[in-house]
Amino acid sequence: MFLGNAIATSEVAISDESKELFAIGSHVNLLNKNEEYHSAVKDLIENEITMQMKTYIQHGHTTCYQHCINVSYYSYVISKALHLDAISSARAGLLHDLFLYDWHTLQEKVPLFEMHGFTHPQKALNNAKLYFELNKKEEDIISKHMWPLTMKLPKYRESFIVIVVDKICCIAEFLREKKWFKLLFGLSYNQSDFMKK
Repeated sequence: MFLGNAIATSEVAISDESKELFAIGSHVNLLNKNEEYHSAVKDLIENEITMQMKTYIQHGHTTCYQHCINVSYYSYVISKALHLDAISSARAGLLHDLFLYDWHTLQEKVPLFEMHGFTHPQKALNNAKLYFELNKKEEDIISKHMWPLTMKLPKYRESFIVIVVDKICCIAEFLREKKWFKLLFGLSYNQSDFMKK
């Protein structure tokens, strides 16, 4: 149900006129100050450092920023429903890909374990620690969100939630752009929803 809803609804980036921000598949305006999610991430969501992620594409045409919003919001919702630390899930989800470079254009050949998929969690953690105060759970979530590629087993249930949500959002972001997917499932398809803003 999550994947179908995620793909059926368009995502909207922050704009100065509308002041709206939605996770893929959600109708909740994440900039609404009355929303619990907003209070958990208000210092991160419009921070100039996290906004830099808008300049990099993550999956398909989805920006790194929008992807992190997607992961953050749904990790928050699931963690809250399970009576876990929803705030740490939301904050770490928003910072989990704060590596701040375009991984699609990396040209140099490196050994397998030095490739982006293996190394970006530590780079994101280093950046997050440089600019924000993190607790141990948030550090674990960010550094291990690519498990099992990161090898070390995550310590917290919230870490596993972000790992799973990250993969589901990645799939939703890629598949939503495919015309065959629209034809197969009859879902709305709007390429402009995914362009860098």
